[in-house]
Amino acid sequence: MKKNFIYTVTFLLCGAFCFSSCEDMLNVESDRVEYEFDNWTLNDSVYSVLGILKSVQEVGDRQVLLNELRADLLAISETKAVVDIQELSKSVFNVETNKYLDVKDYYAIINNCNIYLARVDTTLEKNNVKLMLPEYVAVKSVRAWTYLQLAINYNQVPYYTTPILTHSEAEKVMNQPMLSREEIISNLIADILPYENPAAYPMPAWDVDGKILKFGYGENGTEIETAKLFMPIRLLLGDMYLWRGAAGDYKKAAQCYYDFLTGAGTNATAMKHSDGYFRSVYNSAGGKNMNTRFAQKFALKGFASTASIDVLTMIPYSESALDGTTSDLASVFLPKDDVGGSQVFASPGMIGLSERQIYRYAEGDDLERPDLFEYSHNYETKGDLRLPSTTCMQITGDEMKTEFKNLICKFNLEEPAGEMYIPAIGVSNIVIARPEQVYLRFAEALMGMAREGYAGAMDVAMVVLKEGVKRNYILYQNPVTQVDTTYFDNFGNEIVEESIISYSDSVAFDFTDEAFEDNLGIHSHGSGDSERNEYFALDDINVARYFGIPTETVDGKEVVTEEVTEEDYMLYVSELILDEMALELAWEGSRFGDLMRVSRALGDNDVLAKRVAGRAFKNTCSHRHPEFEYDAALYNQMKDENNWYLPLPGVVVEPGKVEETPEDFNPSEIE
Repeated sequence: MKKNFIYTVTFLLCGAFCFSSCEDMLNVESDRVEYEFDNWTLNDSVYSVLGILKSVQEVGDRQVLLNELRADLLAISETKAVVDIQELSKSVFNVETNKYLDVKDYYAIINNCNIYLARVDTTLEKNNVKLMLPEYVAVKSVRAWTYLQLAINYNQVPYYTTPILTHSEAEKVMNQPMLSREEIISNLIADILPYENPAAYPMPAWDVDGKILKFGYGENGTEIETAKLFMPIRLLLGDMYLWRGAAGDYKKAAQCYYDFLTGAGTNATAMKHSDGYFRSVYNSAGGKNMNTRFAQKFALKGFASTASIDVLTMIPYSESALDGTTSDLASVFLPKDDVGGSQVFASPGMIGLSERQIYRYAEGDDLERPDLFEYSHNYETKGDLRLPSTTCMQITGDEMKTEFKNLICKFNLEEPAGEMYIPAIGVSNIVIARPEQVYLRFAEALMGMAREGYAGAMDVAMVVLKEGVKRNYILYQNPVTQVDTTYFDNFGNEIVEESIISYSDSVAFDFTDEAFEDNLGIHSHGSGDSERNEYFALDDINVARYFGIPTETVDGKEVVTEEVTEEDYMLYVSELILDEMALELAWEGSRFGDLMRVSRALGDNDVLAKRVAGRAFKNTCSHRHPEFEYDAALYNQMKDENNWYLPLPGVVVEPGKVEETPEDFNPSEIE
């Protein structure tokens, strides 16, 4: 049985040792807490960071549920979903009783980080190496990530960066004006920007007895570096620029994502996107019609073979409460031994989105078909194959319970088993970021650049989806000046010559590294050969189909009867990115935030409101199409941006308690 990683590392470092619990940190008996800064060792530093990681485990489930239940990809069981789950789905809350609204766990993380950052000595050196600097940067990243989640979910929250150790200090923080999301993000950017380059500021790699500590799943699980327990600074910066969306921020976001993917300014190997191995293929043998390769990204047994490239950062959990902190997501999504006990399932809206994708047969498809029939409009499974790859019908014994279908096994999938997936006992990890998410946000940032006038940015964003970036792309901001030269010839005639067009800015994103030669479009993960898919292309016909613009047949060819504008093209690609985020990243804990961010960027609340209001309908068209069906009452509710944010409970900040190192804490020195 897999042991809890944090528990295991602590045991190796500390021997028999217990972390202070969240309750210990939030409740103190007096207004005075002893706080000793002197003689702090590297062992103390690692010990404290492990405590911070343990506190992060307390919010992992919440991050997934807050983002997915309020969005468009989940439906709830009216009979099985508990009240707190139903409230999140309906965005109608009881602030006093709903456990998912409590933010004290987030502030426990923040306060732990503040205490650590105030206490750590980053000047301590050995062999000219600053011993505690990696932990210092890692804790900065944890604090920034935590504040960003609060700002996204609540829009404005208390913000402080000093340790809160007394009730009077906590009360002072609670009484000061709260900061807006934009103000918090600006503060966070200033705080972590100096540590952006991982070559100069690497994340921790803890060494015990000459071995770097890693973790895996099962006896043969792939080991993953401890650095993956922290959010890379470049990714955090990219996300923050994307959320802030001020002038020039989209270029900064794109640059951050590009630098991360390519390892710019470091000795790191460029990070390839999932290559052709992960392209979806139909398989007629045994009735299979799902992309098992995609599913293996999430299966515990398959996870071990792909985690080294498919996970950028994650929150690890134990499979058993006896071994450490466990996740409760399995009880919400797919209880192993409770047939029909799932509280949520894939929404009809998600099913409709998946089924209306046009699959193009890919090289390697194992089925007989006429040579000229290139597309599957109605094979065993319609459309994109990622949905059937991570959903299932629940079974008990040998009996398949068909009434319990479209259940989500992305979080506790043990392994693919024929047509069915067998749910594991519990959830062992929550993936916070993976490469596909970075590429999709890179595409989103490019669309922000396109709206700011960068020629070619929209086309590169489409390349991310359709064929995969693998060349050098130079983007120019549209001309801002054009100075004409005027002179007179020998006959007195006025001659005007146009000067060379002056561009205000240009940027290059070079993906010619051999690591990217096998890149493919993310759409290929579920829809076959997207590069050659004429139904997934940037042209008038596909834009018209998406928006419901009238077409007619002329000489056997479909043509558009109304003008398709540049604005239509821009919206089309932005919407395709959101669609792809749903198909690729469904239920992983980012959906509502993605909808919010793109809605704000486009200045169109319908992007969020109509998608959420249409989740109960198996639509055969996009929300931009006139025939799109949706719940009018839910649409009116979500049209109001004020309803996008969670209500903040009355008490959010309480003092922390600094636990003294036990007398028997005597680990070997970390090198």
